[in-house]
Amino acid sequence: MISSQLSLQLSRAAAESEMQNVYEDVSALDKRVCERFALTPQILVENAANALLELIKQKAHKKSVVTIICGSGDNGADGYALARKLSGSYRVRIYQAKEPKSPLCVEMCDKARLLEEIRFITKLLPCDVVVDCLFGSGFRGSMSEELLQVLKTANALAPLKIACDIPSGLGGDYEISTPVFSAHHTMCMGALKTTLFSDVAKDYVGEIHLAELGVARQNYEIASPLKLLESSDLLLPTRTRQNAHKGDFGHLCVYAGSKSGAAILAAQSALHFGAGLVSVVGEKLTPPYEIMTSKIAPHNTTAFALGMGLGELTPKILGDVLKRSEPCVVDADALHYAEIRELLEYRSLLDSAQRQIVLTPHPKEFVALLRICGFGDVALTPTNRLEYAMRFSQRYPEVTLLLKGANTLIAHREKIYINPLGSVALAKGGSGDVLAGMIGALLAQGRSGVESAIHASLAHALASHRESSTYALTPQKLIENLSLLERKH
Repeated sequence: MISSQLSLQLSRAAAESEMQNVYEDVSALDKRVCERFALTPQILVENAANALLELIKQKAHKKSVVTIICGSGDNGADGYALARKLSGSYRVRIYQAKEPKSPLCVEMCDKARLLEEIRFITKLLPCDVVVDCLFGSGFRGSMSEELLQVLKTANALAPLKIACDIPSGLGGDYEISTPVFSAHHTMCMGALKTTLFSDVAKDYVGEIHLAELGVARQNYEIASPLKLLESSDLLLPTRTRQNAHKGDFGHLCVYAGSKSGAAILAAQSALHFGAGLVSVVGEKLTPPYEIMTSKIAPHNTTAFALGMGLGELTPKILGDVLKRSEPCVVDADALHYAEIRELLEYRSLLDSAQRQIVLTPHPKEFVALLRICGFGDVALTPTNRLEYAMRFSQRYPEVTLLLKGANTLIAHREKIYINPLGSVALAKGGSGDVLAGMIGALLAQGRSGVESAIHASLAHALASHRESSTYALTPQKLIENLSLLERKH
């Protein structure tokens, strides 16, 4: 008979196996699938063009004017192949931003020229649909002024904008001010790529679709340490057993400091997210009636939350928690003090049940944490954020890192889970305190650090979507929205 613990481990592994893989580069996957299944690069191009064709059929009426901006590489080859497939049903224009250079691009361009219906144009004009086949994942370095102007013009060209693989301008040595193709839809070729999930990319990728390139997805992909989180992955702390009492659902202890409101927000969110008991430890506190107060950590504490508004008390509290073995979530102020490194290294010596610790920095706090932990002075950018999250996880594999951003990264045991579901409505003081309390609630209820980070992050993001405006969400409303989330069936 399988033990309940082993059964839970198996269910977690099954859930992870269903998550979508994400890759930094797929060129090796293209090569592998061609060799393994006797496919050719031409077959991959034809399938890429077919996927774009089907998307355009869904989104645009026949006889619409479709302008395809083609580059010189294989992304341009996809564009030329698409033009051939659209001709006859749509009015197709090709703008050659760069002359064909790769063998595939030359071949597909020559084939497109055989069709008289396709117009090769020298000036970008208004149209119904514009398709960006300029760079895709092949973009490196920086763009010429001429190509930057092409992107500026393309962004104002049509009411429907589609990117082939990756919007041109993403993935290189870009700055936020650099023009990037702003797509309503991005058709990603073969497999999902990390470039699509950078913080900068969120404003440009639109709705992401995935094209299969001649074989089913499971035959194209291999296991990846990078996973994409979706709303279907959320497991809420739903109570299924009726014969229970408050002590069955854990006791979270939240430390309060000079800005006690942050700790009280965390405590409230923890109570709303399933913790049976929540206490705030500090002086002169006036929390809501349902939140208990104390001057020391209660004896029956099952998890700690600290750092939110803690201020000058931080070193002492980190020292107190260092002597305990209960799980903890560490946020904000506590990530700026040298004692955090001592806590991480001490916890690494304990057995696995006592190592549960979650760190929840925003980018500036992560830079401070990296410096304290011996990584040096790091300039965190959209292009190296993933790299440093992985490097931190390699050094502290038992720690769970939740790096906040437009797309949240959760790193644990050299795996990274990407949560792309966050809303700009969360850009409000107190949102992070709510998240810390939610993570603490799950830790108090017995969830592991990585599970607590994943499911609290998902619930936090989805609760933000319950607000119809982008500006009016408050921490209190966010907490209330937790009760509106739907249980996964």
